[in-house]
Amino acid sequence: MFHLDFRCRSDQGAAFEGQRHAFLAVWGARLGKASFEAEIEHRMMQDETDGWRLTYRRITPKWASYSGVKDGQIRYVRAIKACADRAALFTINYSRDEKVPYDPVIVSMVRSLKAEGCHR
Repeated sequence: MFHLDFRCRSDQGAAFEGQRHAFLAVWGARLGKASFEAEIEHRMMQDETDGWRLTYRRITPKWASYSGVKDGQIRYVRAIKACADRAALFTINYSRDEKVPYDPVIVSMVRSLKAEGCHR
């Protein structure tokens, strides 16, 4: 149904591009001195500065999700707190026309994003 071509990979994650400007990035991040909530709020502010109109936002101490629209595209971001000072995230952009077929993809990705193997 969906085809995403591998775009790039680093030690922190990977990115993929698809048809109609579809884009998926999956990565891990160190939180540093910022709290998980502060990191997500910063990312939301940056997306708003970049022109995304956020239509949904939910931040908890262990996970966060937000979405927005810009130029006929939808952006969905999901993050989880992983271990003590790390987070795992994915961002997916896709055409507003493809919201219905992408909804189950996002639900599946949200369910599969889990913190495993944390060593304290």
